Amino acid sequence: MSDTTHTRPPPSGARQGERGEEGSAELPSLAPWEAPPGPAVPEATPEQVRTLVGEARVAASEAERTRVAGALNQQLDALAAGGGSREVADLLEQLLESGRLAGLADAEGRSCRAAATEALTRLGFPYALEVRPEDLAFLRGQAEDSPVFPWVPTAAGTLLVAGSAAQWWQFSSRHGGDLLDEPLPLVLLMGLALLSLVPGVLGPERSASQRAGLLGLLVLSLVQLYLGFFGGYYGALSGGAGLLAWLLLMLPRR
Repeated sequence: MSDTTHTRPPPSGARQGERGEEGSAELPSLAPWEAPPGPAVPEATPEQVRTLVGEARVAASEAERTRVAGALNQQLDALAAGGGSREVADLLEQLLESGRLAGLADAEGRSCRAAATEALTRLGFPYALEVRPEDLAFLRGQAEDSPVFPWVPTAAGTLLVAGSAAQWWQFSSRHGGDLLDEPLPLVLLMGLALLSLVPGVLGPERSASQRAGLLGLLVLSLVQLYLGFFGGYYGALSGGAGLLAWLLLMLPRR
C-alpha cells in the first residue's frame, strides 16, 4: 500500500475566513425548519403604545388607520413578550376599559382590542386574572368588538321611516294633508332626515360622507323635536325616531 497522504480539496464555494478551528468550512445551515430571521420588532414601551393609539384615532384615512393599527398590534404583542409588570397591565386595562381600541384593526382584520386582551392574558398571574369577561369572550370569538350588529342599520332605517310615517299621519289627519302651507314644511324636514340616513348607513367607516350624514340626521332630528315640544308645531314623533336612529348608528363599528 502507498502511504502517500492525499489532501482532500476544500468544498466548492468555501471562502477565506469560513473555517473553524480545525480548518473545516463553516457553511450556513440549510435545514428546512430553520426560517430566515425576520425583521426585529422594536422594543415596546407604554408611551409608544399611547402614541400609536392617538395616531390611529385621528388618522385621516382608513388606509392610514389600518397601517397604524398594525404597528399598534405589534407593540402590544411586544409588551406581552416583555414580561408582566404593573405598569403594562394598567396600560392595557385602561385602553380596554376606555374603548379607545374599538374599531381599530390591522390589514389582516385582527382587532386591536383582541391584541390588547391577549397581551393582558399573556402577562401571567396575577394580571391575567384582571381581564374583563366581555373582553375574554370577545377574544374567544363569542362576542363582537363593539360592533354595529347586522340589525342596527335596518333597525335605524325602519325606526326613522316608521316615525316619519306616524308624524305624517298625525299632522295630515289634523290639517287635511295640506303640509306645504306651514313656514317650515314638515315633509321637507322628514325628507332631509331620510336622505341623511343614506350616507350615515352606507358611507365608509369614519368617512367624511358618513360623518356628514350622521350630523345631518342629528341636527334635523333635534330641530323637529324643538318644533314639536317648544315651537307649537309637529315633529316630536319624527324627531324622536330620528334621534333614536342616530344613537343606534353611533354605536362603534367593527
